[in-house]
Amino acid sequence: MTLASRFRASAAAAFALVSTAGMAGAADLNLPVPTAVVYPGQSVLDRGVISARFTVPGTQLSAYVVEEGMLKNRLARRTLLPNKPILLSDLKSPDAVTAGVPTTIVYREEGLFITGKGIPLQSVEAGQPVRVRNADSGVTISGVASEDGSIEVSSR
Repeated sequence: MTLASRFRASAAAAFALVSTAGMAGAADLNLPVPTAVVYPGQSVLDRGVISARFTVPGTQLSAYVVEEGMLKNRLARRTLLPNKPILLSDLKSPDAVTAGVPTTIVYREEGLFITGKGIPLQSVEAGQPVRVRNADSGVTISGVASEDGSIEVSSR
């Protein structure tokens, strides 16, 4: 199961909880919380997670991490405190490319496939636009970070 499909399944579960909680106005449930301070860029699961009971307004439930599986392959976007619920907006996917670390630039067109080396100018997640300097020519171009760590460029 891919990260996207796991996230969709978790979001569907959260939506079901919101639907039920919306009728009562709030949901009383166990949410995963960090056991220690988690700093930006760290994995919440690596730092430790326990369950704690919270009452969450039904209209806000979809904003929270409601099960531990939603934390897999996710990093803290900001500092997370122990025993506090985690918002989905507090998390991010790991960077697919890292600024300054050489990677492969890929150009594809019908019947043509060109690769080269490039230096990303910023760190971004997969699917995000990124500027990259061609290691051979020094020219800066734009592309999109791929999950495999390469950068796809196009002629558009």
